[in-house]
Amino acid sequence: MPSVFQTISRIVYGFGAVDLLPEEVKRFGEPRVLIITDRGLVANGMHKPVEDALKKADIPVNVWGDVVLDPTPESIEDCVAAIGEFNATVLIGLGGGSAMDSTKAAALRACHPGPIAKYFGMHKVPGPCMPTIMIPTTAGTGSEMTSISVIADAVSNSKIGIVSDHLYARTVLLDPALTLSLPPRYTAYTGLDAFVHAMESYVNLSATPFTEGPDLHAMLMISGNLRQAYTNGRNPQAREAMLYASSICGMGFSNTQNGVIHAIGMAVPATYHLPHGLLMAACAPMGIAFNCHAVPEKYGEIAEILGCDTRGKNVFEAAEMAVEGFTKLMRDVDIEPGLKAYGVKEEDIRGIAERAAASARLMDNNPRQATADQLEALIREHF
Repeated sequence: MPSVFQTISRIVYGFGAVDLLPEEVKRFGEPRVLIITDRGLVANGMHKPVEDALKKADIPVNVWGDVVLDPTPESIEDCVAAIGEFNATVLIGLGGGSAMDSTKAAALRACHPGPIAKYFGMHKVPGPCMPTIMIPTTAGTGSEMTSISVIADAVSNSKIGIVSDHLYARTVLLDPALTLSLPPRYTAYTGLDAFVHAMESYVNLSATPFTEGPDLHAMLMISGNLRQAYTNGRNPQAREAMLYASSICGMGFSNTQNGVIHAIGMAVPATYHLPHGLLMAACAPMGIAFNCHAVPEKYGEIAEILGCDTRGKNVFEAAEMAVEGFTKLMRDVDIEPGLKAYGVKEEDIRGIAERAAASARLMDNNPRQATADQLEALIREHF
């Protein structure tokens, strides 16, 4: 059966890569650049290396620092207004997943009429968007590599993806130096999120050799480096490995989409305002337990990547050990499994299950299909 693999056309990477940013921006003619980021990064001055690199090259630049944790249609419209006020021609998404999601959605809305909700779902963007450059300061979302923008939807009280090839960045710039000051807890959230991305892509029904290779390599890099990056954030080798692993698995899951873990995590009411990576980590053991017998050979490999000794186990027993391996990695970075630990109420479980089961983008290619009743029972078992 024919398949298509698509990814970012240009990646600039390595310590000091920010110094090459002016050359990348000038590929778009005579640019006026808007940096899209959040208040925390601005308050800590983390935008300065990017802004200063552009100013030194006499490139007009402005900063919009009002990205919110869970981008909403309203926050996107505010960003679009800032694009217009500055007459920006190039957008730089700087930060974590929310900054990337906001940049992609604003690039869309700057070129196509609203409301943004009309583009929720798969391949509804009618044409090219503003050119974007993505510069991650975390190592986990992989959003810099994807054609996906996730927006909090007030109607469904959940997060919904916009997926379109028109959302791919023109350039991704990976400078590990920008991740050295990432706090331990966000190192944990984003690193576990990256592992989930690679894992769900690897077991996905849409997986191909072109996605399996990056996904396997990313899982190995994360399993081998997350603990070091968490316990010593100034470890340059661990930070570099984590940043590259996050982007590498982005190549995979942008082509396959994710699965049941993302379906459940993204169905948690947006009003809880829980970080995306934390939700993915909290839901991962239940998702692995639900899926592992559907593709046991792959989950056996995942268990071994996570450090489990599968010798003497049959294929199903080895697959089940992936739950243990992932939970051990979580606890080594001080994250507990399940939703109860993070304030989610039992009364919300049924709604989470119904929204997750209805998420066709995420569930259609999951290796095991599920009804709302099955997902409700799963969530309650691992609550």
